[in-house]
Amino acid sequence: TTTTTTTTTTINNRPHGNPTAMKRSAEQAFGDQGAGAAPSAPTGFFQPNGAAMLDPKAYFAQWQASAQAPTSSASAAAPPPLSAGGSTSSGSVEIIQQLQKLSAVRCAALVKEKGNNFTNAVAIEALHTMALKSSYKLREELVKQPHVRRLCQRILEILKRPPPTIGLPLLSKAAWCMSRFPDDVRGDSAQMLAPAAKHLEHGPFDSEVAVKLLWSMARTDAVLPHKHLVSRVVGEMVKEKGKRFAELSMQSAVDLLFAVSRARQHVHKGDHPTVHVEENDEILFDMVGKRVMDSIDEVPVQTLCDLVCIHNECGLRKEPLFKAMCPRIVANTKDIQEKTMAKVIKAYTRFMIPLRAEQQGFRTVAIVAKGDFQRPSDKPKRTGKVTFDKPQALFPKTQVHARA
Repeated sequence: TTTTTTTTTTINNRPHGNPTAMKRSAEQAFGDQGAGAAPSAPTGFFQPNGAAMLDPKAYFAQWQASAQAPTSSASAAAPPPLSAGGSTSSGSVEIIQQLQKLSAVRCAALVKEKGNNFTNAVAIEALHTMALKSSYKLREELVKQPHVRRLCQRILEILKRPPPTIGLPLLSKAAWCMSRFPDDVRGDSAQMLAPAAKHLEHGPFDSEVAVKLLWSMARTDAVLPHKHLVSRVVGEMVKEKGKRFAELSMQSAVDLLFAVSRARQHVHKGDHPTVHVEENDEILFDMVGKRVMDSIDEVPVQTLCDLVCIHNECGLRKEPLFKAMCPRIVANTKDIQEKTMAKVIKAYTRFMIPLRAEQQGFRTVAIVAKGDFQRPSDKPKRTGKVTFDKPQALFPKTQVHARA
């Protein structure tokens, strides 16, 4: 009787009371979590568990779920390699680090292979790699590839309708990438950059992020409707004796001047085109000029040429700065493109500043000692009677008139 009761109780405790349910599924055999569940204890990189250990489809579903999940407190304690402005998971961090090491061509190949599974942050980083590590000619060739053009269209939609998880740093990076690609990819630049401009207008900003966004607006000729944003950023840079200006790199400082030069253009139908420079703008130009003169040997020559062209656009004549940049520009003429060099020569000519190398000045004068004086030239020696070759007639006598 005891044996019969024990057997009956065991059968009734089986799933659904079915005596034939003896087989276990993959989830029951290898773990309590399902195939699509994310790993329970994130450790900074993706760790499959459960059925994902054997099933490739379950592995991919679990990886995709972990990539789209928000960052946990444990992973947020370590500094992420990318200031995305949004949430980045461990899987996205791995792919971002891989993309940063690739060239533009290899990155395009990776986009073709796995681009459909990229998150927004990974897609922006892939476009950033192609925009940073390529020339304009190469970017024109890359855009002709269908997968690269689809990636550009995806980033364009993110800029026009940014998700709540995308912050200003990612929007600024995406705008910078799109501004370096051909115009046919962007479409209407003002419409593309309007949401990012609202983020910059109503909230705090990082100096480098704000400068990158303003440069993108100036590069695509969309900065004129946002002059107040330029004034706000410039005011923050020059406030408290340039406290926040020290946060900018040399290239970012020149990029900010480029945005200022484009934003101050007064172009209206029927009016003569002029430049309206504000007081803070002149202070910013002086700060950048002083910084360049203090480290003139460390600044790339291309940055110096850009600085000359920016001063020419604003009509600001800074003679000490221009003379300090002369030797570097003249010495590295071979490394400058012909169009850029033509603009530099035009700027120096307009401001009537000579574009030449540093002059030697007066040479050392030798002191004439006693007996060391310049002697007169010796009288030429006689060589005898000078004879000249006389012409000889071809005929003994030439008949000019008829003889009578």
